Amino acid sequence: MITSSQANKIPVETGSLETQLLLCLTRTEMNSQTAEAIENLLRQNINWAELIEIAKQHKVMPLVYQSLKDTCPNAVPKNILDNLQLFFKKNLRRNLLLTSELLKLVDLFKKHKIPVIAFKGPTLTALAYGNLALREIQDLDILVHESDFVKAEQLLISYGYWLRVRVPWEAHYQRNDLYSLDLHQDIVPKHLSCFSSSNYLWEHIEFISLSGINVLTLSLETSLIVLCLNGTKECWQNLNRICDVAELLRSHPNIDWERLIIKINKLRCKRLVLVGIFISSNFLDIPLNDTILRHIKADRVAQSIAENIKKRLFSQAISPIEEVERTIFHIRTREDWQDKVKSFIGLMKHSGWMNITKNDRDFIHLPNYFTFVYYLIRPLRISLKYSSILAQRFYVRDHS
Repeated sequence: MITSSQANKIPVETGSLETQLLLCLTRTEMNSQTAEAIENLLRQNINWAELIEIAKQHKVMPLVYQSLKDTCPNAVPKNILDNLQLFFKKNLRRNLLLTSELLKLVDLFKKHKIPVIAFKGPTLTALAYGNLALREIQDLDILVHESDFVKAEQLLISYGYWLRVRVPWEAHYQRNDLYSLDLHQDIVPKHLSCFSSSNYLWEHIEFISLSGINVLTLSLETSLIVLCLNGTKECWQNLNRICDVAELLRSHPNIDWERLIIKINKLRCKRLVLVGIFISSNFLDIPLNDTILRHIKADRVAQSIAENIKKRLFSQAISPIEEVERTIFHIRTREDWQDKVKSFIGLMKHSGWMNITKNDRDFIHLPNYFTFVYYLIRPLRISLKYSSILAQRFYVRDHS
């Protein structure tokens, strides 16, 4: 076994005291080296308001409280620790309510003979963290067969849920102010998915116990792939996504890496999974064995993507990622040219590429009978707009 300290670390600047402390705190297991690092950092002039603000932004407050309480609570200002404890208790109550709601929904769907897979939310928290209190659950996620989707929507509406927004792969429902549910017929947009069909997910499932009740969820390896897909979809902008991967790996150290490599090669999503594993290992000290390290070291593009993620994760100087930049990121995480093209076409559809915009007309003024030319100059305009930003954020020469 080779630990992350023995592996090649991502060569970037250490960051502020607050971000150093945050990365030490956001884990469920604390070795002596990390505990000592926390003690040393707490002897310095920590800006607690900044630390709490970053922790809130990245949705890792429960881990911060638990780690501070378990390591050196006396080094934390009492009002800070009290506020963290209050947040911790509120989060636990909310998570318990969401878990109870999930179990009711699973039972409801079962009575109406609609098979469901519960993923992320309480099932991921149980699978990866082993403690409902340690993760901020934002909403519930349920996958149904595409043929059952309309029936499932009707059932949710009869149960008191109302539709907030619908996209091709899922519908967002709400009940009261507390219960938010994403009803899926697919996990992510088609142009980002690595699965040939949603049936693949139904072939890789297992049961997990929630409050003594068995609930169907995704298998361990499939959960890892889905976490990396979701992290990639969001360009790994939040630390909680990285923590999810880290804790899944930490709580399941005996993953069959050879089998996983075969699977992600077959699914053509190897690079994006390697990126997720690499940043989780580097950020949060997850031990990796020779097999997975060898594949990470062989993919220089995956390493450079991980480096850029770390550089921008806590940077306030970089503006939010826009749609074009996001898709360039997605393209770079895929090795196969077919998947790169699929991501690009997905961008065209989602960004309204084929609709002439005011920006196009402002770029160059043309008579109405030359309108078709706007479609030809659009790639040029987009390239000029984003070339410098993309060079700064995401560009490295592919060596794969």
